[in-house]
Amino acid sequence: MNRHYPTALGAHDLLELANRTATTFFNASPEFREAGMAAAEALSSIAAGMARRLKARDEKPAVCVLPDNATVSELQFVRTRQAARRGADVYLPSWASVARALPDAFLRSALFSASRSVQATNDAVLAGDRTLVVSGKEVITFNNITLMYSGYALCQFDRQVYATCLNYYRERPLSPEDGTHHVSTSFYEFARHMGSAYSVKAHKAIRASLLRLSLAQLRLRVKRMNIEVPKLLSVSFEDGEAGDLRGSDVLLLRITESVAELFGQGAWKAVDVDVADYDGLKGWIANFYASHDRARWLPVDTLYMMSGYESRKSNFRAGLLQALEKLKEERTPLCSRVADYHFSKDGTRLLVVRTEWRAAGKRYAQVEEGDG
Repeated sequence: MNRHYPTALGAHDLLELANRTATTFFNASPEFREAGMAAAEALSSIAAGMARRLKARDEKPAVCVLPDNATVSELQFVRTRQAARRGADVYLPSWASVARALPDAFLRSALFSASRSVQATNDAVLAGDRTLVVSGKEVITFNNITLMYSGYALCQFDRQVYATCLNYYRERPLSPEDGTHHVSTSFYEFARHMGSAYSVKAHKAIRASLLRLSLAQLRLRVKRMNIEVPKLLSVSFEDGEAGDLRGSDVLLLRITESVAELFGQGAWKAVDVDVADYDGLKGWIANFYASHDRARWLPVDTLYMMSGYESRKSNFRAGLLQALEKLKEERTPLCSRVADYHFSKDGTRLLVVRTEWRAAGKRYAQVEEGDG
């Protein structure tokens, strides 16, 4: 029988191993029983320590609160790991200018789907059509996240737009919930900030995306914490003459402090700006795997549902293979470059190994003989 081993044993696995060890050696001869029971006790102690550390990590607040007189160095150090508050100001974590950051809950869910049909609703969104808005929909997520969503359906282009909005707050504090602070920019500058060329078509697409995002409301349950985000962002426009779209038209962005709760320690990732620009299924796959730090076997059906792939399930494997092959190319940034991938013998599970993991010598679930 083929077995696929995890990359590392968790606290529960070690405790189970300790119990099996104790059971095995309980009735052994005295010369073996003492050593076996000592090994079981040691494993149990390690498991308990791991559980305590995990509990302490999970109970850390998402936003680290610093003293009002904390130094700039203290603030910068904390922001390398998570969002932080110093006095009245709340900051997102810090990341490099050549990267874009998003919460893991966004990268590991169907919130920003691979669907290309969402942008076909641009005209309806620009016209203020609310019939497309959903309320309290549970979004398919990865593992220990529950995500309830209200608003328009979102796609990979919306992920790119929202990551760009967050980047405007990379070195400035978020707006208080009851404040009026905002970021002022133009459509031309916003498109350039996204890494795109400005055009009337891009202007309309960005505006429709910002309107979709402005109606988005989230409720999350993660690491035994409830997080409410009443608004991903607020936006208003200062246009020129009616119907005359110009790159100089001003847009006012406002992201409030509630968003910082999504950026706790170990709950967000910064990915290379080129990967952030990937669209469609390739974009979803690239960002999904960039948000992980090790390889693991995953059901193909789970990836299909989380990605929001809009074609038939029977076509998903071909699209998945095409995306993975593209991500193996040398020009793919390391945060998403794929070194290898394997399907299980029955084709129901997939193991993806990133180049970074292999180069670092990280252990990963091995493909045993007989598995495809």
